[in-house]
Amino acid sequence: MDYNELASVGTEIGRLLVKYGAEIYRAEESMKRLFTAYGVADSHVFALTTCINVTVCQSGGTPITRICRIDDRCIDLGKIDRLNDLCRRACKMHPSLVRLRHEVEAIEQDRGNSKTLRALGFAGVAFAFTLFYGGNAADAAVGGITGLLVYWLQDFFLKYHANSFFSTILESAVIGVVCLTAAHLDPYLNADRMIIGSVMNLVPGIAITSFMRDILSADYLSGLLRFVESLLVAMAIALGVGAIMVFFRTLWGV
Repeated sequence: MDYNELASVGTEIGRLLVKYGAEIYRAEESMKRLFTAYGVADSHVFALTTCINVTVCQSGGTPITRICRIDDRCIDLGKIDRLNDLCRRACKMHPSLVRLRHEVEAIEQDRGNSKTLRALGFAGVAFAFTLFYGGNAADAAVGGITGLLVYWLQDFFLKYHANSFFSTILESAVIGVVCLTAAHLDPYLNADRMIIGSVMNLVPGIAITSFMRDILSADYLSGLLRFVESLLVAMAIALGVGAIMVFFRTLWGV
């Protein structure tokens, strides 16, 4: 057994689980089960939202330690499901480490749904939430347009690895500009409901759920990190929309 490669592949699986938004306990348990399935009797895993430390103890040999930094994170439940399925199959069938690494790399490189489908998803979320919060069909149509713009901006900022805090400020500011301009041109539109429905694409709902689950699982440090991350996103949304609302009310009284 190549324990160096086992530690490396296991760490990579844990890194991807955390990167795509899985709970910390899920990432740690998946790695431990994988090591146990390949004959490692003693392994130690410590994961945070920004790094993973893994130590695999060979029988009668020198412990092998891997430290992995997690630079970028996003939410992709489909890839979390595929990684969980891969771990379960690896624990049951014990494929070669070469094949296991290829499957891990294939999951990471998979582009997922097409850009068109994802853009329609953003538009649909803004459209539906605008109706949910009491807007009419015209309000929801404007919300759908802002959803498309938010998707385009997020895709653009991700391409250039822009700072997520400032990119969220700009995205929420664009939402404010579009909704308040539409409300100024058509007084029958409800700016507040359009804005609330549109910013739902930016609200870190899964991150909030994950930090609560991490804290309940006694992963206090990881839970607090996710909590701070959620607060920063909420602050960025408030800053972007709030600044535009103040500007438009000063200019047009909208």
